[in-house]
Amino acid sequence: MPVVLNSNISSITSSRILSSNRSDLEQAMERLASGKRINSSADDAAGMAVAAKMRADIRSLNQAIRNTNDAISLVNTYDGAATEVESILIRMRELAVQAKTGTYTSADLTNANYEYDALKTEIVRITAATTFNRKNIAGASGDTGGTGSAANNQTFFVGADVARTGNSITFSGESLNLNMTVTSSTLKSVDSVANATSAIEALDWALETLGIDRAKAGAMINRLEHTAANLMNVSQRLQEAVSGVEDADYAAESANLAKGMILQQAGTAMLAQSNQSPQYVLLLLRA
Repeated sequence: MPVVLNSNISSITSSRILSSNRSDLEQAMERLASGKRINSSADDAAGMAVAAKMRADIRSLNQAIRNTNDAISLVNTYDGAATEVESILIRMRELAVQAKTGTYTSADLTNANYEYDALKTEIVRITAATTFNRKNIAGASGDTGGTGSAANNQTFFVGADVARTGNSITFSGESLNLNMTVTSSTLKSVDSVANATSAIEALDWALETLGIDRAKAGAMINRLEHTAANLMNVSQRLQEAVSGVEDADYAAESANLAKGMILQQAGTAMLAQSNQSPQYVLLLLRA
């Protein structure tokens, strides 16, 4: 190899290697400081795109979990109101049985009928007043008073991807205003033995119907609890996956940092040595 002065090849080589090592060292320091393996698209373009999509899914799944928990609260509210209506119907049946006996006078039956009518009115009030987030859930759908007899459908979105089927669950909450689902004469009063007899038959039907409604509510609550558990599992697995894509491995990056610092010190020393090599030309000239 010729001895030249204008081009210090060893210095140029040392400088290039030192620059490369410093870049690796800075990358290791950046990853350790941020905790992320991917800090810019240049680090891993494909990985960054995948991680962004996963993060979007994770955020959406976590919202779906909140949606599901809200749905459970809504159905629990409906079931709580149904519990009170059931208690009222049982008391009304007790009054009807009391009125059916022949030991009471007309005045006694009239007095019993006061409570009976008040309880009927309370069923209507509970149906109209049972709300969740200011939405009536115990009466007819679209009926602001909540006193109709039709089912009140509530649809819950419990997924992250609208393209997937099964991410919507509908709860059909039957109206708790059971006064509207039987003829007016059967639940009208217990002011006579005849009316009391009809009332008992109607109340038995109402209790049976309410039992079915409560069973549906309980089944929906159990289903939604499984839905929430599955969503939490999917969210957890996605978080594990996105961590593997974009989070820094501190063990590996600490080793890279130590390696980079040593190579930087060595490269700096070699660059200094290579910058001194042209001094040897002077020895040739002196000779």
